[in-house]
Amino acid sequence: MCLDDQILNTYLDNELAEPWKSQVEEHLSYCSACKERFEQLKALKQTLQSAALTDEEIAPRQENVLRMISNTRFNTKRASFLRRQFKISIPAFATIAAAFVFVFVGAILHINNGSGNDFIPAAMDSAVDETNVSLVSDAGPAKTIYEYSPSLEEVLDYLDSLGYTVSVTKKGVEPFTFD
Repeated sequence: MCLDDQILNTYLDNELAEPWKSQVEEHLSYCSACKERFEQLKALKQTLQSAALTDEEIAPRQENVLRMISNTRFNTKRASFLRRQFKISIPAFATIAAAFVFVFVGAILHINNGSGNDFIPAAMDSAVDETNVSLVSDAGPAKTIYEYSPSLEEVLDYLDSLGYTVSVTKKGVEPFTFD
């Protein structure tokens, strides 16, 4: 089985560890196809090394290249607020438009409601007057939970009147069974 280019390049760069290095050298001694490919890679490496630019050859052009990259890729000019382009996707625009229409229609309906009292539906408006409505403060002070604490029997009777079935057990007490 022949060697691939990765192994040959690793051997060419002298980065192959010893047990494999001797095996590659042995394979190259009898395989003409791998030896020919190794020579091609060796020639390519020498061509690339000879074509590399030195720092003295790069220096005169380096400033021009960096300025060109800076001018084309990193535009420091800022557009004014009025000339700036705003991009918005169609779904986002549709959502904003729907919200605006919803708020606008709701405001119009609220303003044009015609009823004097916004909290009482129109059908109940005639049934509500001062004789059958009293303020909470007129009925006396409200009782808090601490002033009225029903007994367990009262709570169970109330739940029973609502149709609930309740069973009461006490934690840690085993029910007594008759044998």
